[in-house]
Amino acid sequence: MGPRPPACRRPASLDMSSLRMDNAAKPAPKKAADIQVLHCLNPACRGLLAYEVDSDNVLYVDLAWTAQHSGDTAFFPCPNCHGKNVVEAFQTDKGQTKHRVTRWEA
Repeated sequence: MGPRPPACRRPASLDMSSLRMDNAAKPAPKKAADIQVLHCLNPACRGLLAYEVDSDNVLYVDLAWTAQHSGDTAFFPCPNCHGKNVVEAFQTDKGQTKHRVTRWEA
């Protein structure tokens, strides 16, 4: 057998305390999405509709094209009370056109 290689030694000038994982800055926790199921806006009904909205009733996935129309009014019909949950377009601060469920009509 040949001679053993020299043992690895760290240089005296290397500071290992800065290389520890626990000293690393931890990323901020991600903000949870504020998504809810759309409920009928009739206070006496509150039935579930097959759409997702945020806390301002803005459609999470913009499915306004699936709304039914009566004249110029677009709406999602409630399966419980058969009322109309009216869908209206609006402009965001970034100039995007999105849709919001604004009111209930009989």
